[in-house]
Amino acid sequence: MNDGNDLEVAYKVLLELETRFNQKPRPGNLGIHGPQIQALTGYVHVFKQHPHPLIINTAILKLADWFRSYNNTVKLYILKVFKEASHHLEKVMNVDETVRRILPILGSNDPIARSLTLRVLGCMSSIIAEKLDVQFGLELATYRIELQAAIWASDQICEKSSRFAAVIFPKIDKKLRGKKSDIYTKWPNQTVSLDSFIPLSIKLTIVKIFRHMHEDIGMTREAQNTCLNLLNDPNADSELVIVTLRTLTLLISKGVIDRKEQVRKK
Repeated sequence: MNDGNDLEVAYKVLLELETRFNQKPRPGNLGIHGPQIQALTGYVHVFKQHPHPLIINTAILKLADWFRSYNNTVKLYILKVFKEASHHLEKVMNVDETVRRILPILGSNDPIARSLTLRVLGCMSSIIAEKLDVQFGLELATYRIELQAAIWASDQICEKSSRFAAVIFPKIDKKLRGKKSDIYTKWPNQTVSLDSFIPLSIKLTIVKIFRHMHEDIGMTREAQNTCLNLLNDPNADSELVIVTLRTLTLLISKGVIDRKEQVRKK
């Protein structure tokens, strides 16, 4: 099948999926209904069978539209599609337009919607890593659920952007060193300073970001020192020690720094 015929077939499939997604749900159906799930799942198959840039671009723009317009259940399923299709996203041609449709959700008053948005942006790291509006959006997380999503997305984007790694490094370094900052996280009934209480699960994900801090020798040394301070803490959780050692190994394998301290700790 030549490219013209393949594109024609792919566009027909996309139209069928859109029609299925837009079917009216049965009375009393909440969240998401069967045809919508089937349609969204169908996009993954389209990406595999017709990975042409025009098809990928058209499909992603449509998914971004639905992500902006529909409820969190639909957003969750669209996030799953983005995860499955992350290796195809470099073929998207209208990156700015895609971001324009998704990014405003970070300004909503729904922390779950914001957390899903952050994860979608993380999936798009290969094409949006250098966009300043996206980088700024990652720093706005306030509730714990979106904080976890922001950390994950930051990890994805740091892998692609040395500039963002340099921007975010002082912030995460300050958290891990326990210095006071103005960043807070809102719990169900209270506001808690991240520096006064950082759950282990969050600290583990923050530490892992340090493996990307190898582009600048000064930043690499600071990241190494923070990791060594964590390892020297007699009260450090064993899981944190293991994750920190692994992170330190990855960091110094890419950065030109002294390995003696890490070897001594082992």
